[in-house]
Amino acid sequence: MAPARATGNFPAVLVARHYSSGGTGGHDEHMRKQLATGLFAVALAEALAAYVVGPLSGLGAERLSDLLILSNATLGLALAAAGWPIAAYRPDTRIGWLLLGGGVAYGSTGGGMVVLHAAGDQDSPLWRVVATVVSGGWTLALALFLPLALVLFPDGHLPDRRWRWLVGLAAVNGPLFFTVGMISGYSGEVGVTGYLVTDAGWAYGLFTAAGLGLLATWLGTLACVVVRFRRGGDRLRRQLLWVMLALLLVAVLFLLDPVLPDNILTVYAIALVPLAILIAVFRHRVLDIRLVFSRSLLYVLLTGAAVAAYLAIVAVLGRGAPVLATVLVAVAFNPARVWLQRRVERAVYGARRDPVQAMAAVGARLTGTGLDGVLRALCDVLRLPSATVVYDSIQLASHGRAPELLTAVPLVRDGERVGELIVGLRYGESRLDPADERVLGLLAAPIAVAVHATRLADDLARSREQVITTREEERRRLRRDLHDGLGPVLTGVVLDAETALRLVHHDPDRSAALLAQLRDRTTGALDDIRRLVYDLRPPALDSLGLVGALEEYATMLPLPVTVDVPEPLGELPAAVEVAAYRIVTEALTNVTRHSSAGSAVVVLEAAGGELRVSVHDDGVNVGGGWQSGVGLTSIRERAAELGGRCSIQLDRTGGRVDVHLPVVVASRVGA
Repeated sequence: MAPARATGNFPAVLVARHYSSGGTGGHDEHMRKQLATGLFAVALAEALAAYVVGPLSGLGAERLSDLLILSNATLGLALAAAGWPIAAYRPDTRIGWLLLGGGVAYGSTGGGMVVLHAAGDQDSPLWRVVATVVSGGWTLALALFLPLALVLFPDGHLPDRRWRWLVGLAAVNGPLFFTVGMISGYSGEVGVTGYLVTDAGWAYGLFTAAGLGLLATWLGTLACVVVRFRRGGDRLRRQLLWVMLALLLVAVLFLLDPVLPDNILTVYAIALVPLAILIAVFRHRVLDIRLVFSRSLLYVLLTGAAVAAYLAIVAVLGRGAPVLATVLVAVAFNPARVWLQRRVERAVYGARRDPVQAMAAVGARLTGTGLDGVLRALCDVLRLPSATVVYDSIQLASHGRAPELLTAVPLVRDGERVGELIVGLRYGESRLDPADERVLGLLAAPIAVAVHATRLADDLARSREQVITTREEERRRLRRDLHDGLGPVLTGVVLDAETALRLVHHDPDRSAALLAQLRDRTTGALDDIRRLVYDLRPPALDSLGLVGALEEYATMLPLPVTVDVPEPLGELPAAVEVAAYRIVTEALTNVTRHSSAGSAVVVLEAAGGELRVSVHDDGVNVGGGWQSGVGLTSIRERAAELGGRCSIQLDRTGGRVDVHLPVVVASRVGA
């Protein structure tokens, strides 16, 4: 059964997991879903208590706002609403359970304060216990559940073991901050005081330690998110950008809170974080989050830099400085925008604005890692989801998971198209950015070189395999000829010799006949041996050399053949000599059998590290084409075995076979 897509299709995911697991697994999943639903119901009840009972309790809208009752209930509901689907349909990530825990904790303060005010019984032990817990409930969400959810986002695991200290810090500081909340007496604002309320001196030290621990926890959480983003792949980065955008907006609103009119809207901004987590888990491809985040970060940094520069100039210059500060900020704004935009885009989109860096990153992988390493570097440096190299519909290498939209870049080397580079478009994009197209156009050249080298290596491997196969076939043929031909003949020779030896005195005539038969069989065996030897290497090559052997062969043909050697060939490797001899004899045999030629010319020339062999006849050929037979196929195969080139033409001027065989020519001394 195909796995369900993780796109928020909750029923599909549930059904897939049900059928992929046994009965016990399905029962456990049902129990987890019920538990998640129960926790969400608790958070919802806490929020409804704040929304419904709050206005009826007599506190008034202003008092509900000042005591953060409505905001705590809203944040609790937001955390629980984001955590419920994740816990129900992605239970192994642990993030949903942390968000549900944070929602219940936040909502306990919001709804609990309203319930305490409605109860109005300050001396009841039960309500004082409730007041004790309610006073610190929100602290667990802020110091424990929400930071841990971000640290474990999105797969429920730490980036690596080195971040375990952060989990330990949150696990220690969460209860500590909860204790501070309980002794703060927050519930006393509605008339019910908890048991642990105190104003002793040690309480301020505890509050300071908890505050520093909270600061360290959140700084470590932000660092963990950034590190995971830098190390992650395309999918992980897109998910993290949703969370980073929410954290950016929350940070900006909290930083601007001192200069904004007195309101608590900045507190409600925290709800953006669980909402971003929910979208990142189920719908992270809904739009190009890179573009949204990069523009948001750019203008936040620009605004912050402009305000800081303005205030610094005014503080330094004093009177009359506002006008000068405004002019300086206006002049520096565009250069600062360009500088910041380049760095933000480099962090989000990679080096698409810096072709030199992209070339260096890809070029460093050209040696040692192969095409797979090159494509990995390409995806890393341009933040692309996938890259694939294709040649003749054959995939040579690939990296990443291909999205729905793809685009192809031709790979050209020396005017020859050697393949295509198919890259996946970033989610949210309908086409490549012009900057991406320019960088890919530059990177296509070194990738084309790598593709060409890969093809050459593959061709060499295939040629070696073909040579080995041909050699094994030749060995099999020799074994068959020796076993089926010479073996029985020599066995018969031995038997005839023994019989003739026994009859030499008793039946001389019969012995003489056997000896004559023995002579004929031996002569046939010698002929077979000569044939086998000739097939391995023509003896004429050893006695006459390549040119002399071809001239001797030409004398046995029914048409005049000229062997032309403009310059001495020098010493040739044995394999090249045999290949050249076989190619010429096959070509001349083809001329005598299938051509109307009256003569032929064989030209041999050694130059440029190769042996050039040409066989040209003067036959007049007509028709629609030349059908290659066994002889011409053999010529091509012999040239390919040595890594050479072969060209065969047939027209009205005659037939022509041109072969180039690579060879290192060592001239004979005195040649």
